[in-house]
Amino acid sequence: MQENPFTVRNMIQNPRDFIGRKAEISHIISRLKTTQSCSVVGERRIGKSSLLYYLFQTGNERLEDANIRFVYIDLTDACVQTAVDFLMTVLQETGLPTDGIKDDNKPTRNLVLFDKQIKALQQSGTSVVLCLDEFEGLFNNPQEFSDPFFNHLRSMINQRKLALVTASRQPLEIYSLEHKLTSPFFNLLSITELGNFTEHEVEDFIAHYQPQANFTEQDLDFINRYLDEPRPIKLQIFCDMMLQWREQGFEWDNDTQLEKIAKVYSQFLGGTHDWKKWKSKATGLLNVLSAENFGKWIANAQAAKALSNIT
Repeated sequence: MQENPFTVRNMIQNPRDFIGRKAEISHIISRLKTTQSCSVVGERRIGKSSLLYYLFQTGNERLEDANIRFVYIDLTDACVQTAVDFLMTVLQETGLPTDGIKDDNKPTRNLVLFDKQIKALQQSGTSVVLCLDEFEGLFNNPQEFSDPFFNHLRSMINQRKLALVTASRQPLEIYSLEHKLTSPFFNLLSITELGNFTEHEVEDFIAHYQPQANFTEQDLDFINRYLDEPRPIKLQIFCDMMLQWREQGFEWDNDTQLEKIAKVYSQFLGGTHDWKKWKSKATGLLNVLSAENFGKWIANAQAAKALSNIT
């Protein structure tokens, strides 16, 4: 049996494994073409980090512009918990000197020096796009990331010295209200909502992994009947459990399988998940998982496998 491709459930790092999100990416790219900023909003484990990292990896190709430096930063990282660390990290990742940014400087002086460095880079013909993941992490340290910080960042965005693509669970305006910020920084970012997969994205997901997973018609029927929502992480868990079930040689048992899946849901998503409700509904949530499409996926997978063997 080939290696199970569904066991890694953190951020997708290989761009070839990134599935769907064409509408969201198209919206973000259209904004970045004019150095405008975007805020990606979606619930926990919906794929925000994967989307930002994919943009970081493929942004130059999509914009057809090599003179853009994409920077990806996870704002929960211990290395960026102060304003000084944040500014230095951005400069380091863009290949700019960090000498002027110091802990003993006044915050305004550091921001001005940062601004000058980015402006000089822009004047040389290179622009900067910051992909800032877990943006709500900045609000955990209001002494460092306060109104003056956001005001200066807003000024840089407004003057198109750089562009931001942020990711957060809620719209940034909500965090601004919760933390009583007065900076109008947040109204410059166009919101891109990230939700469940579409039916076509589920189809693309299945087709992408078919050469490794070798899904049977029974597998696909099981997904179609009992996947309660086309959420990427849930689809991944479903597929993982089916492959484990097959590898261990168990006889097919929907109840046992659903109960195990519900436990994994709770582990990764929290809360309780009632598998008996999935079974009682059993209406077939995803119309794309049909016998007709199954045949198409098999044909595509076989063609892709033959091509890979040739190369």
